Amino acid sequence: MLTIEHLPTAKGKKLGVSAEKLDFSYDLLGRLIKETTPQGALSYDYDPLSNLTTLTLPTGQHLNHLYYGSGHLHQLNLDGQLISDMERDDLHREVLRTQGTLTSCFGYDAMGRKAWQFASTLPAEKLSQILNPGIQPELLVEHGYNPIHRRHQYDPAGELTRTLDKLRGEIKYDYEANGQLRSRDTGKLVDSEEFRYDAAANRLNFNTSQFDHVKDNRIKQWRDQEYTYDAWGNLVEKRSGLSRLQTFSYDGENRLVKAETLVNGKLESSGAYRYDSLGRRVAKVSAVNGVTEQKHFLWQGLRLLREETPGQSSLYLYEPGSYAPLARVDQVEGGEQQLYYFHTDQIGTPLEMTDREGRIVWQATYKAWGSIEALAVNEVEQNLRFQGQYFDDETGLHYNTFRYYDPGVGRFVTQDPIGLLGGDNLYQYAPNSTSWIDPWGLAFKSVNFEGSKELFPVSGNQKNIVSIQMQGSRGRDFTEAYRQAGLKEADVKAQGKFTWHHLDDFDPATGKTTMQLVTRSAHEASLPHTGSVAQFEKHFGLQSGAYGGKDAVGISQSKGWLKGRAPSTSSSTC
Repeated sequence: MLTIEHLPTAKGKKLGVSAEKLDFSYDLLGRLIKETTPQGALSYDYDPLSNLTTLTLPTGQHLNHLYYGSGHLHQLNLDGQLISDMERDDLHREVLRTQGTLTSCFGYDAMGRKAWQFASTLPAEKLSQILNPGIQPELLVEHGYNPIHRRHQYDPAGELTRTLDKLRGEIKYDYEANGQLRSRDTGKLVDSEEFRYDAAANRLNFNTSQFDHVKDNRIKQWRDQEYTYDAWGNLVEKRSGLSRLQTFSYDGENRLVKAETLVNGKLESSGAYRYDSLGRRVAKVSAVNGVTEQKHFLWQGLRLLREETPGQSSLYLYEPGSYAPLARVDQVEGGEQQLYYFHTDQIGTPLEMTDREGRIVWQATYKAWGSIEALAVNEVEQNLRFQGQYFDDETGLHYNTFRYYDPGVGRFVTQDPIGLLGGDNLYQYAPNSTSWIDPWGLAFKSVNFEGSKELFPVSGNQKNIVSIQMQGSRGRDFTEAYRQAGLKEADVKAQGKFTWHHLDDFDPATGKTTMQLVTRSAHEASLPHTGSVAQFEKHFGLQSGAYGGKDAVGISQSKGWLKGRAPSTSSSTC
């Protein structure tokens, strides 16, 4: 068991700091089986392959996960009530998902990127009947039965260049040579956006020289907004125009604890925030135009699991291994559960939310960097934005786990907690918002476990660090790594405690990279990080997440690196 206890001093108590205790219990295989926090207890059950089968909530409810034999998620249900069924293609990519009375289908281009998606009023059984090898599912995208549909197009560098959306029309994107977003074109002059940057990726006004120096990357002015920072680089004042002033206060760990917005000197809104010992926001009290609201948050690891307000709660469910939301279950005290489904874009940002009957209850269009451009439907409050972000109405900022993000200017309001490991610009979100995500508010970094106690214990001729030629998928890489290490894959998997880590040393000439067999806990604790998978994708122009698709495997095959059976060439359907 691991216990984290926070005991305030007498001075801390006077400042409102409260005592806190977090307990984490593990089984003999090192798997987390229970975590207890002041917000409630979560219990975990696993199958023999260490897939999570049941998550028991503080309410006693059971979130059940059913898997294919391959270990990929097939169904989510809550106490037996179906949330979603998922079907997959030969590469285990999701191609169909049930969402109440709607059925969503997904298609991918030759590089493994999401090319199209639609949500149809036709049931899954009907779609299965009309889809056969003689029909191309992409021809059904604009079908009249689809209340939601969109297509995505990419340039040779893998950047999104165009979307065609039933509810939003056509949007085009253009980029600098280094991948920075240059413009977003909606076809309407009033909504289109253009951007300029200095050499450090700071946003510049168009009347500013590209060679002007932004000291410490702290932008002082952007359009009609002025920014002031404290000695630690935290944003403490933001002035918008002549009438609006926002002030921000931080604790000793540079976490936002208080915010106020004044308009013409009159308090319009305020927020107060509290965090646990792991840095997760567990409570906030906000007041907007005189209306006060309290919220408490429960976390599963670093993913928001549930939020509570007096008399009501919302349970968030996500796509496997992702921060892209899948569904939400609302419970009003004394009332029936309400089930809602998320429909996201190519990087997992919610665009629509539908109810069980397939009716759109929330629909948004975003500006380039995540602020809302238009809220066409707003029957149900929905605060999730880019993956890992939660919108705060009282400030307009997005809570991003370890930092706060300002969607108006597309950057964080405080410096990166991991310092220069996150890059030279400590405020930058990403080169663009169409292919990059940052669920934790931390920039990616590389990790090397050589010499660490987290490596798999070996004996004789066994190895825990090997060099392989990249196979185009993690599963194939792992199989090859086990072979090189002289280990039986089944024996290591049976322990449920170890996984292979890709070092960031990919050699495009030979296809070789270093693999390290380390504990899952250490590997997960090091996330987010970069490795040879990201290097492979970048070198060959694949979108992030395409490794494991037929195109990545095909590249390894064409280079002569592939071991074992070549992948099937059969096409997949919805």
